[in-house]
Amino acid sequence: MNPVFEAFELAAQYRHLAELLAERHDDEQVIADTLEGISGPLDERLENLAKMVRNLESARRGVEETIANLETRHAALQRAAERGRKLILDLMQMAHRDRATTALFSLAVRKNPPLVVIDSQAALPPTYLTYHEPPPPTPNKKAIATALKAGTPVPGAHCEQGVRLEIH
Repeated sequence: MNPVFEAFELAAQYRHLAELLAERHDDEQVIADTLEGISGPLDERLENLAKMVRNLESARRGVEETIANLETRHAALQRAAERGRKLILDLMQMAHRDRATTALFSLAVRKNPPLVVIDSQAALPPTYLTYHEPPPPTPNKKAIATALKAGTPVPGAHCEQGVRLEIH
């Protein structure tokens, strides 16, 4: 078989595997079958899989950066729109106009509903206060880990040692 064709076929198989993983495919058998269909020595397969993982991680970082840029842009557009609304309101109020009609828009200055302002919470009678339940206690994992490492058993908790893959 032509080595160039084999390289393209192998690249297509890894791309398919990357798509399956990226889509968070829950059927592990489909992923296992795809892995099994990829031929070659184990070290070569591991290297190609590591390349695929690095590409996915790079794409993830690119998406995160794009999201951050879009969030920044979104906030800037929102601030600009608020400034524009304030400018229109200020101009209409300075001109003592409650309404304005243009070819595209109908503008009106309206009163907001009354806003309650608390001057002193301490001065409010108890009937005007809402009492919230405190949040339930949460486990102190640092204290539990310290106790378990020291050999002290903690009922309802134990330590597990996991593994991870590092790609350098």
